[in-house]
Formats: sequence, structure tokens, C-alpha cells
Amino acid sequence: MKISDEPVEIEQLNRINEYGPDDLFICCAGFEDRCIQSVAKMGMVFRTRFSIIFVVEDPFFKQQVDTNLFKLQAELGKRTSEGVFVIRCQKEAPTEAINQLRSVWKRCQPKDFDEPYITIDISSFTKIYLLELLHFLVAEQNLGIPRLIHTTQTYAPTRLTRGVEQITTVPNFFGSMSLEKETMLIIFLGFEPERALSVWKHFNPARTMGIISSPPRDGKEEYLEYARRNNARLLSMPNVEVRNVPPDDPYATRSALESIHQEVRDGFNMVIGPFGTKSQTVGVFLFCLEHPRAQVVYSFPSNYTRSYINRLPGSTLLLPMAPNFRP
Repeated sequence: MKISDEPVEIEQLNRINEYGPDDLFICCAGFEDRCIQSVAKMGMVFRTRFSIIFVVEDPFFKQQVDTNLFKLQAELGKRTSEGVFVIRCQKEAPTEAINQLRSVWKRCQPKDFDEPYITIDISSFTKIYLLELLHFLVAEQNLGIPRLIHTTQTYAPTRLTRGVEQITTVPNFFGSMSLEKETMLIIFLGFEPERALSVWKHFNPARTMGIISSPPRDGKEEYLEYARRNNARLLSMPNVEVRNVPPDDPYATRSALESIHQEVRDGFNMVIGPFGTKSQTVGVFLFCLEHPRAQVVYSFPSNYTRSYINRLPGSTLLLPMAPNFRP
């Protein structure tokens, strides 16, 4: 697979394998229209042996989710030669979803683990599900980094969620905390200030690094201004610093976390809150592969705002991932 150094917008999604169908295509049926963009862009020659559709149940958007699931099943049914699997799960239960994947894995795993042909559309996965899925494939199955695609959104800056239901450590990312060290919280900030602030209050860290997506996607400075204004309360707290990371480059995120780690590793435990973009969350995963002592935390929102339904799909990006990268 040809790898680029930066995200590349794609108009047509082709298979990876030159000589036959790919092994596996994985996606998530969500309530946003962007979850069907990857299959809409599949070229005429795209074929895969198996497809897996995750469905994270949401009673408030059931109609939209069911409609998109039907569209995904219809399109993938035309391009999948050996089977389409649907994994239904609750938003608070990513471990149960991965257990369902594990139960069918022998049937749909790649033919050659040294050269797997796997594509994941990360667009509609929640961040905690994305971390768990990557952990299963890369850390547990040792498959290397799959091809990752991501459809962005076009929308006016607005809050995406309301309230906080619970705060949890992400399974498989518990880290290893030293009682002799203080806590350094690295928190990716965007349009969900309540979730980020709740994590900050929960840990009461000695130091905090707020990560802002900059330069903003498509040069839209109003996104950057809104993110800063939205998180003004947290950013005004003592011992809170700010660092900029681009929104769609996982390796840039990994490099930024590596730089912070080099600065603080002798005196602080690292706790990471991924509330930025999906691509940045992939970067968090890459960092944790190499630094398993870091802990990743997550807060579940009480509900999603209607702005999710009003957002239109943006460009579909091929992320600059290296498939031979293994833990």
C-alpha cells in the first residue's frame, strides 16, 4: 500500500489487494450521514471477503441508525463475497462488542497475517470503541495498522453533547500509575467542554496540557476560536498549558504526545483524555502502543445534541498510516 505523509482526500475507494478481494472491511452504522460515505465511494472493482458493521445502539436516533444500517448492508452485500457480520452493542459496553468480534474472528480473519488487507472506516465509531477495536487488531492480533479512512463533517461550530453520564478508564488502557508521581492530564479539547471539564475535576491534576486542533481543518479559523471560547473555563485554570496539534494526522498527535512524555516522564503520571478528532484518537492509540504506562480516560455524554443530525458529510480522508507499524 502506498503511504503518504499527510491525509489525502479520496473520491474513490479501491481495494488494497491487487490480485483479489481484500480480507476485511469494518465500519460503524451511526446516525450521521457520513457513516455511509465510504461505501458510496467504493470503486467498481472494490471487493472484500468479509465485512463487519458495528451498530452502537442509541434510542434517541434509532430511525437514523436503522436507515444507515440498511444502506450499509445493501451496498456491502454487493461487494462482500463470504459474509457480512453485524455487531450490535451499547455505547457503554465496548468490551462486549469486541467479545462479539472475537467470537467470529476465526471465520473472517485475514488469510495471511503478515500481509492483511483490512480497511476501517473510523467516521462513526465513538472514540472508546475506536481505541478498543485498534487494540484488538494491532496489539492483540498483531496485524499492524490497517488502512484507515475518515469522512469529516461540515457544520457551524456548536456543542455536540450535553451532560456527563460517567467517567471511566478505557479498557486495555489502564496504564501503570506510580504513587510517587503527580498527575499530568493531557486533554484534547473541541466542542464538548462539559466532558473535558468533568475529567479535569475528577483527576485534579498538578499540570494540564490542553490540546487544540490547529491549524483548523480547511482553514476555518472560527472552529479554532470556538474551541478556545468553548473551553475557556478549563483553559483559565492554574497550571493549564496549551499545545496545538493538526486535526487529521495521527502521527503528528503521536509526536506531540511523545514530546510531552519526554518533558514530564520523570515526575508525572500521564493521563490522556481524547475529546478531539477521531484521527487524533488514533494518534493517542499509537502513542499508548509504545508507552503502555500512560492511562486513557473517557467520559460518556448524557445525550447528543440535534446538531449531529444537521451536519453534512465533508471530505473523505485516507489517513497517513504505516501498515507495517506493529507494537
